[in-house]
Amino acid sequence: MAGRKAKTETPFAKERYPLKGCELEPMEPVDALLIAQALSKMNPWRTLSYGADELSRFLLSPEPFSFRYTVTGSGQRVGVVCVKYPWLRGTYLELLGIFEPFQQMGIGRQVIQWMESRTRLSGKNLWALVSSFNRGGREFYRKTGFEELAALKDLVQPGYDEILIRKILK
Repeated sequence: MAGRKAKTETPFAKERYPLKGCELEPMEPVDALLIAQALSKMNPWRTLSYGADELSRFLLSPEPFSFRYTVTGSGQRVGVVCVKYPWLRGTYLELLGIFEPFQQMGIGRQVIQWMESRTRLSGKNLWALVSSFNRGGREFYRKTGFEELAALKDLVQPGYDEILIRKILK
């Protein structure tokens, strides 16, 4: 491809992102262990039998197109966000977990808005999965503009469905 430069840029990087009311920081190993312990006690991970060890392995696994961030606020860990880019002409939200004391404060919405702004640089879709039994999660995603597309039977655990959701960015 003479005269043509290969596209290597990504809208996500391993850097800090200040948001309104919180900040995203590249995940450190110590953060991964503490976050995994907290997530394993929360739904949907508790219901799906994800233990802290399994979650920690996921958070620490090196994947070239995955970006993992600790969500902080007021000097403490308040959650986690993991994104995969590129994924089906956009970004895939691998995991979003806001710890219970910090839910209903707009932090999750800020993270989704950040993902939208980063994805718009080179894509048009936000994708995610949400457990069918996770009513709060489904309502959150509906309110932030996601549409439920398909139920994936027994994807993570037998007896539990995951719902593929998408938000088309304008």
